[in-house]
Amino acid sequence: MELLESTRLLERSARECVAVLRMEAGRTPHDSALSSLVGELSVKDPDFRTWWAAHQVRGPRQLVKTYHHPTAGTLTVDVQQFTVDTHPDQLLVACTAADDASREGLRLLLLSAQALPSDHLPAR
Repeated sequence: MELLESTRLLERSARECVAVLRMEAGRTPHDSALSSLVGELSVKDPDFRTWWAAHQVRGPRQLVKTYHHPTAGTLTVDVQQFTVDTHPDQLLVACTAADDASREGLRLLLLSAQALPSDHLPAR
């Protein structure tokens, strides 16, 4: 049952990504890299091809995402996407824990990252 629900969540998330991509394609119709990406995905992925043909367009919005981390376990986060008026090609994305278990899991990951020696952290 849990696998079926996870599959449904992944599919819904993928459909939403395609709808946001379609919105971006409409805003930047002459973006050759984006056109190439859509073409490649359309050729290689039948689900993408079907979802793209549905012409669903969706802008930034609030959604919930679930991640399965090998150390922290299942993390559910509320994701809020904001447009940046001065830079319409950018989004500000804020993620917050959706429940107590996710909050603890994220805290564990933060503490683990803080415990790493500085040479193990990504360069800035």
